[in-house]
Amino acid sequence: MTKRDFQLAMLESFSGGLNFRADQFDLADDESPDLFNVTVDPRGGVQLRNGVIRRNATALSADIKGIWGFHTDGGTNRVMVNYGTKVAHSASGDFTDFTNITPRTDGSRVYGITFNNVTYGVSYDKVSFKWDGSTDADLGTTLNGSAGQFPQAQYVAQWNNHVWVGNTYEGGDTKFRLRWSNLNEAEKWSAADYVDVDKGEAGDYITGIVPNGERLVVFKSNAIYAIYGFDSDSFQLVNITKTVGSIPLSSPVSTPFGVFFWHDRSGVHVLGQNGTAYVFEKLRPAIDDGRITFTNPPQLAWANEKLYVSVDWTSDGSTTRRTFVYDPSLGKTGAWIMTDIDAGPLFAYQPPNTEHLLLGGCVANTGRLIHIDDDDDRVFDKYGTDEDNIPSHFVTPWMSTRNPVVKKRWGKPQMVTLAKSSLQMTVEVYKDYDFADYAKTFPVDITGRTSASVYDTATWQQPSGNNPNTGAALPEGSAGDGIWSSEDQSKVTDVKRLPTLGTARAISMKIIGPTATNSDWQVNAIGFTYVPRRMR
Repeated sequence: MTKRDFQLAMLESFSGGLNFRADQFDLADDESPDLFNVTVDPRGGVQLRNGVIRRNATALSADIKGIWGFHTDGGTNRVMVNYGTKVAHSASGDFTDFTNITPRTDGSRVYGITFNNVTYGVSYDKVSFKWDGSTDADLGTTLNGSAGQFPQAQYVAQWNNHVWVGNTYEGGDTKFRLRWSNLNEAEKWSAADYVDVDKGEAGDYITGIVPNGERLVVFKSNAIYAIYGFDSDSFQLVNITKTVGSIPLSSPVSTPFGVFFWHDRSGVHVLGQNGTAYVFEKLRPAIDDGRITFTNPPQLAWANEKLYVSVDWTSDGSTTRRTFVYDPSLGKTGAWIMTDIDAGPLFAYQPPNTEHLLLGGCVANTGRLIHIDDDDDRVFDKYGTDEDNIPSHFVTPWMSTRNPVVKKRWGKPQMVTLAKSSLQMTVEVYKDYDFADYAKTFPVDITGRTSASVYDTATWQQPSGNNPNTGAALPEGSAGDGIWSSEDQSKVTDVKRLPTLGTARAISMKIIGPTATNSDWQVNAIGFTYVPRRMR
């Protein structure tokens, strides 16, 4: 048999993302049954996700339940949280408790907004409160248009120069009630300015309110409505659907692609201008088989042009928190990946003229607020005092070359990698649609840069040299072959030739990132060589 007998099958993109639903014959070439702690770049390459890092060195005494931002025209920016029976704020690190605010004593979630340089929070059956950057105070509940008022409610938003609250607490059954403030007045409310959102829907109350362009979207558990108009005389309530809605306390989020929300036990949907669409189909089996559970509600946030969804994840009898990431720009329908990021509530912190951050309140790491997916090329997780390595892997689809029954002799595949530093990955090889155990495994050494080139070292500065045009001596430090930086600036492309895979009808490989050290890695393509065997 000659080399010409060998045929080539390529995996050049993984932009289809994670797919739990498809069987071994239906999985597309760019999809994976298992993508973990990786991201997919726009070209389709797979790489290690960015690490998370704590915001507060001193942990709070209870789980963080709610997160929102406070910012003023003068440049004061704070992260606000509620935990236990307290509300606190942070400028950049540890938190400072408020002393004059009385949130819910059961530790339930508080929602807040910033309106006209003041932050306001709602605490359902406890009074609402405010902070202007210097003074914190509870607010009154009598709604007669006088100053210092604010309804008690579960949800709060700002839209069309009004503050809006939904699922109000007024001593009776008003969980379906939506109220709005006076124009440009967060602390003046008229008792008559409200609408009851389909009071006749038994047991179905408001579960979220989200500004979305020219409309304010109002969610119930199994219905969606919208408010249109400009003022109290023109506001109009319109029903959009009575087939889906948002699970309580899950925080639906407005994005350029529409409003994403989590419905009951089905997963993520998106509300566009022309109705709703289901975007969780590929991951639905994780709900059906009980891996995604609902002790704590799923949480949604939009940051870095991606949707982040944190859920309870139950496996081998224990429950942790996992965060799924959806990139609508990948492929035809967008792509999902799965991470082990420990986040309960999520919040996209976007104060003007400063760094935008995705923040999360930890579940297993009590009292920690973390930055998620920052752009600092961090290759470890730091929830507390330790830097934890990030376990990572991805699994290829079954490579059968569109012929699942014919045996093939698989040669030596080649894998195109990128890395900043030299590292060792692991490859597990599976055969013939059996993931119970790998057929073989081997290490793969990836070549990266051996050292960083930095300014003011011998690798940058040259003690002597001449200008090639004039012949004049060059000043020290003007010539060199390094990079003017304190850090390594580039990755090295390395094409690795792997061992022979053997004979099988179909092949799948699990690529496992290094775990002994914090190392960045990327795989852009895999080429498989094979020779079909004749059927007898």
